[in-house]
Amino acid sequence: MTKLTGSGYSSDILPLILSLLAVVAVLYLCYLFSKFIAKKANRMTDTTNIHILEKVALAQDKGLALAEICGSYYLIGFSNNGVEILHEVSKEDIKAQQPAFNMGGNFLEILSSTMKNRLDVKTLDRNNARPAKGGDARTGEREEEKKKS
Repeated sequence: MTKLTGSGYSSDILPLILSLLAVVAVLYLCYLFSKFIAKKANRMTDTTNIHILEKVALAQDKGLALAEICGSYYLIGFSNNGVEILHEVSKEDIKAQQPAFNMGGNFLEILSSTMKNRLDVKTLDRNNARPAKGGDARTGEREEEKKKS
């Protein structure tokens, strides 16, 4: 007959708990390291005289950027071949960027304002005369609506 050594379940659970604590510690250290790197990156890109307002890619290696440099606004073209100032833009021509959605408030306020402002897909389909599944392209009516009338 064999004798059981140790204290039963505690000998099995202790390594599991220590492994779990080690994983949590590694994840926490990764979190701290990512915050440290983010702060360093922000310091390197935080400038007072140069701000990129908008950037648009035209091709894989070409694009346009709208930049504010020392209070003046410029349209800049860039590619693999170089960077070029295309046009100086007046402040009146710059449109203020509207936020895509309101970030103030709690989640329920944001959700309710988004739900109030959403577009109804059915209305959009009818207004654009785009048929829904099984619909008529000219009138935007669905077959079910035709059967009801």
